[in-house]
Amino acid sequence: MAMDILTEIIPTIIDYTVRPLARQVSYVIFCKSNLKDLRSAWKKFDAVKQRMNHDVEKVERKVNQKVEADVRNWQTEADEISREAEALLDDEGLAKTKCLYICPNLIYYHQLSRKSTKLVRKIEEHENKKEFPTISYNATLEDISAIASDEYMAFESRTSMVKDIITELKKPDINKIGVYGLGGVGKTTLAKEVYREAVKEKLFDDVVIILNVKEKKDNEEIQKEIAEKFDRDVDESLKMGTRAILLWAKIKDRKTLIILDDVLGIIDFEAVGLVGVPTCNLLLTSRDQTVLSGMGMQKCFQLGLLSEEETWRLFEKMAGDVVKDDRIRKVATQLARRCGGLPVSVVTVARASREDSRLEVWKDALRRFKSFDKDGPAEKAKFAIEWSYNRLKGDELRPLFLLCGVIAGGSCSISLNDLFKYSMGLGLIKNVDTVEDARNSLHALAAKLKNSCLLLDSYNDSTVRMHEFVRDVAIWVACDDNKVFSKAYGDEVKEWPAEDLFKKYTMISLISCKIPRLPEVPWECPELKLLVLENDDIGDTEEIPSKFFEGMKELKVLDVSGIRIPSLPPSLLSLKHLQTLCLDRCELVDITLVGQLTNLKILSLLKSKIKELPKEIGQLTRLQLLDLTGCSELVLILPGVISSLTKLEDLRVGIKSFKRWEGEGPTSGGSNATVSELKHLAELTALDIHVPDANLLPANLFSDKLERYTILIGDCWEYPDTYGTSSNMLKLKLTRRNQFDRGIKLLVKRCEQLYLDGKESGNIISFLLDSDAVKQLKCLHVQNNNEVTYVINSIGRSYSQNAFPNLESLCLEDLVRLESVCYGQLEGTFQNLKSLTLWNLPKLIGFSSNDKKLTTDTEADEIVLEDEIGGPPKLFNNEKVMMPNLTILTVHQCDSLRFLFSSSMAKCLRQLKILKISNCQIMEEIVGNEENTDDMFDKLNCLVLQHLPNLARFSSRSYIKFPSLVYLGLDDCTQLETFIFDAKSENITTNKEERNIELFDEKVGFPSLEILCIWDLPKLKTIFHNQLHSDSFGKLRIMDVRRCHSLINIFGPSIMGRLNALERLQIEQCQSLQVVYDSSSTTQLNGFECPNLNSVLIDSCESLKNVFPASVAKDLKRLSKFSIKNCGLMEEIVVKEEGPQTAYEEFEFPKVTAMEFDNLPQLRSFYPRLHVSNWPSLNILKFTKCGGVKIFAAEFSTYQDKFKLGHPIPTEQPFFLIEKGKSFLNLEELMLDENTEIWYELSR
Repeated sequence: MAMDILTEIIPTIIDYTVRPLARQVSYVIFCKSNLKDLRSAWKKFDAVKQRMNHDVEKVERKVNQKVEADVRNWQTEADEISREAEALLDDEGLAKTKCLYICPNLIYYHQLSRKSTKLVRKIEEHENKKEFPTISYNATLEDISAIASDEYMAFESRTSMVKDIITELKKPDINKIGVYGLGGVGKTTLAKEVYREAVKEKLFDDVVIILNVKEKKDNEEIQKEIAEKFDRDVDESLKMGTRAILLWAKIKDRKTLIILDDVLGIIDFEAVGLVGVPTCNLLLTSRDQTVLSGMGMQKCFQLGLLSEEETWRLFEKMAGDVVKDDRIRKVATQLARRCGGLPVSVVTVARASREDSRLEVWKDALRRFKSFDKDGPAEKAKFAIEWSYNRLKGDELRPLFLLCGVIAGGSCSISLNDLFKYSMGLGLIKNVDTVEDARNSLHALAAKLKNSCLLLDSYNDSTVRMHEFVRDVAIWVACDDNKVFSKAYGDEVKEWPAEDLFKKYTMISLISCKIPRLPEVPWECPELKLLVLENDDIGDTEEIPSKFFEGMKELKVLDVSGIRIPSLPPSLLSLKHLQTLCLDRCELVDITLVGQLTNLKILSLLKSKIKELPKEIGQLTRLQLLDLTGCSELVLILPGVISSLTKLEDLRVGIKSFKRWEGEGPTSGGSNATVSELKHLAELTALDIHVPDANLLPANLFSDKLERYTILIGDCWEYPDTYGTSSNMLKLKLTRRNQFDRGIKLLVKRCEQLYLDGKESGNIISFLLDSDAVKQLKCLHVQNNNEVTYVINSIGRSYSQNAFPNLESLCLEDLVRLESVCYGQLEGTFQNLKSLTLWNLPKLIGFSSNDKKLTTDTEADEIVLEDEIGGPPKLFNNEKVMMPNLTILTVHQCDSLRFLFSSSMAKCLRQLKILKISNCQIMEEIVGNEENTDDMFDKLNCLVLQHLPNLARFSSRSYIKFPSLVYLGLDDCTQLETFIFDAKSENITTNKEERNIELFDEKVGFPSLEILCIWDLPKLKTIFHNQLHSDSFGKLRIMDVRRCHSLINIFGPSIMGRLNALERLQIEQCQSLQVVYDSSSTTQLNGFECPNLNSVLIDSCESLKNVFPASVAKDLKRLSKFSIKNCGLMEEIVVKEEGPQTAYEEFEFPKVTAMEFDNLPQLRSFYPRLHVSNWPSLNILKFTKCGGVKIFAAEFSTYQDKFKLGHPIPTEQPFFLIEKGKSFLNLEELMLDENTEIWYELSR
């Protein structure tokens, strides 16, 4: 038994004593072997670790790949194990040194061996963890070059464009977008912002940006950099085609945005490998729009210059605190303005001066900038413009650009007409045979300069603009070799340059400049080709010196427009090579001398005061262009003069010029020109003429050689109104059918704007519809026809094509029998119509009568319109009438219309921006409510309802939102009480007289409304309902209310807190108005503010007793103009509010400059309680016919101290209680009644 027990416990004893001891001893015995195993394991492990590192590094070179987190963790732990192994093996040598290599330290070896054994196991375990499914994942590309800069400023002009670009990038059908602009305008910054926004919104799997593409010499270099963005481990030996395939393969399955900045030439995207990938979007920036167009950009944005406000903000930030000094700030603002809105210029100039607080240094910088000193601060900005100039190709663009700079007028505007006349005279337009060819070439060249951002679009197509800074650079370049003498518009020439300089000049241009007296001794200008002295006066000179032109033998262009001289000097005949002569706006009595300039090709007399075109002008047999536009006093053109100008290609007479054309035959007086003389001008291709009587026209006067024309026939055309600037316009008032001859028909077929007056207009329209001419017509205006009932009648007729497929503007005026525009529907009609005007059409009952029944009430003598399914008549009730591009709709004096359109038709007018309805006597409602259709009027920004005596509401729908409406005008709608009336939601049993009806409630939304005008609504009692739509009226800037005689208040409690943007409040002739702000709810008023209100004008509101509650008056920090007149019951300006009161109130009006109180007989005080008001900026104060005010002002502290001493408060208090030194410091004009005491004295 004992032996059995011993047998059982001995193994246990051995396990707990002998074996552990043996293990510990073995550590010492096998120390050398264990360290050897560790060294071997570590060496192998290090190789595995290095292999993993290489794989990770390969991934890191791929920009669209990120290393998995567990791989990173494995690497980190592997590094720790390696450091531990290295340290342990180092300890082996340390153990030997500790025992001097003689007596080993057994304890140390035991520890060393034991650690090495454990570490080997740890290495083996970690090595086994290296097998990962993948070591990386796809990630959005990021670029260090696009990291936000601390100096970036979010300007509205830039942020709005970024938003627009992001919007385009989201569209599935857009994948190529371009941005172009001048060098230094901020294209790179914009590209970075788009990059950051695209990454932020996670629009793409990969976003790549490559800056300074212009530095890449060819497509292959661009390809390499793009490829490296995706994989830095690019094989340099690969051919371009192979690399293109690999790049295509990398991006074909991923949504990618590639941004290429500052592209100078055409990139072959197919060769690069970026074609055939619908998920790859491209954004390119360039200085030249033609480069972008050449690469098929689907959308191009022009990045313009900064506004003046943005320029100053950027300048101020870059310059730092130094510009806070008022003296320096004055110079700095001029310097910033000279930078011309070019960011590179602003930043360069501001940084150059930021550390210097010396005024003289800033003044010197301004001087250098103005003169483009090569060492000055403007050099970098000038270089950006000059770089674009030097890139211009051909021998026409550069001289044309310099000419633009030299002749730029006010606001740097350049008349294309003047530019054409000068260019023709100077011979700048090459390889053209005709005036028409030259004109077309000039427009093409101007377009190229716009594409290079050296010219800008203007407000109309007849002019272009040049930014002031670009203009200055152009003049600087032109004047660089002293061959041009030019001053900017409005500058002053204090004295003429030295005589030797005149010998070098090729161009002199002084437009609207102050100049000294012209010298009696002529300038010697043997090289001069262009002289422009376009001024209303020439110093104190009353005439041009007689020998003035003798030294200008080579002059080709002379423009002395606007000079008030009676005659031309004899030396004009010295100009044998003169090609262009402009005498616009001159008061010359006699121009006979001009007839001897036989080489003249262009003669311009635009708006001159000449009364006669003398026979000598007929000697100008080489004349190609004669401009008599606006010569309102011209009454005589001698017979034969015009017919003698056999080379004339362009004749411009116009509507406000010569009208005394004579007819042919025995009844003709023979003393004036006849229209038939035009038949002798075989080269004539452009004609602008007004013939007041169609009977003066010879048969078939006009030929097919006319390419450009503005021809008015008839006496009804008072104004030269045009739709756009279309090349061909024809206005006809024919009195007989045979006047519509072959020549007129040729004009009708090729015109783009057609105006028709009188009974023959119907025949002309029928001719149009039966011919191809209808295709090119863009504007049609028909007026004064008493016979036409339909413009288009397709019943029983078969037209070969759609009616007016390209028509953009249609105006029908004074057609008293017109019932419908279309009778029978033509598919595709009016698809491109943008503007529709229906004016004085008393019988109009619908735009299209395709599905309506017309009946006549013989007793009432009126036309009644009913739908086939019943219901009220509407202008638009036929859904087949599609006008998807209509933006402007004007309906005036259409007295048979009760409704405008159905809600479904309103939805079809998705592009409508302007809607004006006026003087329609029976109009009851604008939008019907046949069905519940949403999303109407998405883009409407202007709505005017005027003189509609029966209009009861805009619509009967449950809710309409106007997301884009900026202007709303309601005028003389006598029955209008509420804008939207939903009968279903109203209690129809409620007595109407008992209900309080508001104009606006929660059923209408105006989130963008800025201007609200409410005039002549006699039934209106309340404007704003207690419940308004949540996002309505938050942007309201101007509130104008007039002649609403039942109106009780302007602003109710619901509008409180929504008027932060309100700037102007005007109220006139509202007889029942009791309060402006309804202060019945103190809670609402406590949160009410008008922080931006700057103008308050109130007139003839007889029941109004006060203007502002005290809480509102305290917040009017921006109020600048304040006028109250003719309010008979007005007692105080600011009314006392209920609730806890302080000892006295304080009112501060720091910006008020003008204030007027007139005819307020009951006015007693500004505020009825003790108060102080301060008016530090007040300049003008008029205080008249306010009999209740006896004392004008008193000092607050004096007044307050007096009553503290026990004096009784007087019944006649001063109107103003002010603090000394804080009010009336800038008062310049004060008007008071004679019985008003100005200042309250303590002794009273």
